Amino acid sequence: MTKKENKFISIVIPCRNEEGNMVENIRGISKVLTEAQYRHEIICIDDGSKDKTWEKIQELSKKYTELKGIRFMRNHGMTQAYSAGFDSSKGDYVITMSADMEIPAKNLLKVIELLDEGYDFVNTNREGRWGNADRALPSKIANNIIGKISGVYMKDTGSGMKGFRRVLIDNFSLYGEMHRMIPAYLSSFGAKMTEFDVEFKDRTYGTSSYGGLSRTFKVLLDIITMAFMINLTKKPFMAIPGRLFGATGALISGMGGLIAFYLLILKLMGQSIGGRPLFFVSIFMIVIGLQSLMIGMIGELLMRTYFEASGRKTYTIREKINIA
Repeated sequence: MTKKENKFISIVIPCRNEEGNMVENIRGISKVLTEAQYRHEIICIDDGSKDKTWEKIQELSKKYTELKGIRFMRNHGMTQAYSAGFDSSKGDYVITMSADMEIPAKNLLKVIELLDEGYDFVNTNREGRWGNADRALPSKIANNIIGKISGVYMKDTGSGMKGFRRVLIDNFSLYGEMHRMIPAYLSSFGAKMTEFDVEFKDRTYGTSSYGGLSRTFKVLLDIITMAFMINLTKKPFMAIPGRLFGATGALISGMGGLIAFYLLILKLMGQSIGGRPLFFVSIFMIVIGLQSLMIGMIGELLMRTYFEASGRKTYTIREKINIA
């Protein structure tokens, strides 16, 4: 039996409103791995789609016996879709992919090759994607900040194609919006990581359900939480309850900081600010905002403890295909 026949590959694909991409995507993945003689499974997670994505998965599973499906009861988000796929995967290597085929399936072989070389985690950098300003600016800012905080510098932390050895899948959990922080998260495990460039292709059907400028604020809150956890516990994670306090605290502190900056300008211009009500308001807002942020961090700690102690999942499944 050859090395390839011994190696089992799991492909995990979060899907939301991707009915137009499913046929070509599954066909391409199956072709690449079958021709390379890798035993494999393809796990598609329908993350609350409003179109016929699930019907497409059902239809394709009759043709491709390696295809498995998970259907959420509602939209939970990409991180929870990853978690469901990881929990159901059986592979020696687990590779995530985007449903929109932005990275050609042929790159799977390079990911597998690097995992064979001994890397625990393989990331991909989507060359040519920066023409879309709506997604490029938040991504560039987030990548730089994540690198400075974690010490792990990846060009494209938001890329959909990532490869993991089984040891990582079995020993880490994802919460909230943690999928953006996976490289930084894995750095706390001492994982050996690498990255390589891949060709980026615009989607041919539909629009992204996971991107846009609306995500920027959530990314910043996740980065704040990650910094807190890396520095204090070396176990960064994201959970949902702290988001209310975190968002409120960040907003209040930010407004207080702007007022303080305005007063600083007045001070530099020679005006007195000590007796101004705004001076005390700015201090009050900054202090209250920071306290709110800390409450949010504690809330996330408690939520992680709750989920791990109770064994509950962060997602709910309506039905499955080819999964016990």
